[in-house]
Parts: sequence; structure tokens; C-alpha cells
Amino acid sequence: MGWSAVDSEKIVAFLVFFFAFLWITRRLFSREKPPGPGDFQPPVFPDPPEDYAALERGKPPATIGAELPFPVGLPPVQQLPSGRYNRPKVLNYYFSNLDLKTGPENPRVFCDQLFVQFEAPETGATWTNEYTVATPFGLQELLDGTGQNLTFEGTTVIVPRWDIALILRTVLDDVMDKYAHAEPDNDEAEDSTRRYQG
Repeated sequence: MGWSAVDSEKIVAFLVFFFAFLWITRRLFSREKPPGPGDFQPPVFPDPPEDYAALERGKPPATIGAELPFPVGLPPVQQLPSGRYNRPKVLNYYFSNLDLKTGPENPRVFCDQLFVQFEAPETGATWTNEYTVATPFGLQELLDGTGQNLTFEGTTVIVPRWDIALILRTVLDDVMDKYAHAEPDNDEAEDSTRRYQG
């Protein structure tokens, strides 16, 4: 079959349309500079927040003791003539709700859980003690708010006001006294360190 004049016109029209399309496209995009090797910028994502609950409350994540200078002077860790050590190492401390830097809104009214992480120099075993720390007015506020009697497990420390050095001194004096005089269980060192909890 031969080519008709109509087929030739269709091919010519298609080629004209195709080249016109290429010419218009190049004119439109010729003003943009093609990206070079140094033009690529990777996307920057913000670091994920560590404490989502605190951010939901509109507060920054709470400060922990490992991030701050220790506010209490402690004797150096030394081995006693008995082979025991005079005290455990303090690794960290923090409150359930209170920030160590800012403390409570009212220094005379608070009640919170304090956690102190220790390490036994003899074995490297670690444990965490939990304390309820409160002021008399903080306890009264809890009583008024709940209308019920309060019971606390573990050690409760009552202080007149927010003073992190005083709170830690009270806790550590008790722990150091118990630690230096404790009888370790030679079978399981980790279990023995649990007996030093105040």
C-alpha cells in the first residue's frame, strides 16, 4: 500500500507539533540553573524530644543530677581495713516531677519521689533507691486534696523547704552509715547491695 497525501500531511503535522513542543519546553526551563554537584542540600530534621510528656505539658525535659555539679561534699570512696568500702558511688539522682534546677513553685509546699542511683565499688553492681521527699505543707496539701490518709512505701524524708543539698545530705548520710556497716553476702554481691537501700 502506498502513502496517501492525507497520511503525509498527518506525519508533517505531528512532527511540527512535536518540535514546537520541544522548543517551548526548552524556552520555559532554560532560565532555571541545573543543579550542580555542590547544590544538593540534605533535609534537616530537628532532634526528637527526649521527654514527650514534658513537652505536651509545655515544659522542657527535667534536669537530672548527672547533668549538674554535685551539690554535696562527700568523702572520697576508700576501702576500709575490713575490705569493705566507706560508701557507694552516686551515679545519678532525679525527681519524678520536679526539675532539679527550678524546684517547686513554692519551696515550702511540695511532695515528690526522689530516685538516687548508686554503684557498689566492690562489685560494680548498681541499684536505685526511692524516697518520698516532702515538706509539712506539701503533705497537708496532699491530705486536703485527697481527703484520705496518706501511706508511703520506703523511706520518707521531711524537710522544711526545697533545698536539694539538704535533701541529698539527709539521704546520703543514712546510706553511707548503712553501707559501711553492712554485712555483705558473698554468694550474690548484687543481692547484698540491695540491703543498703535506705
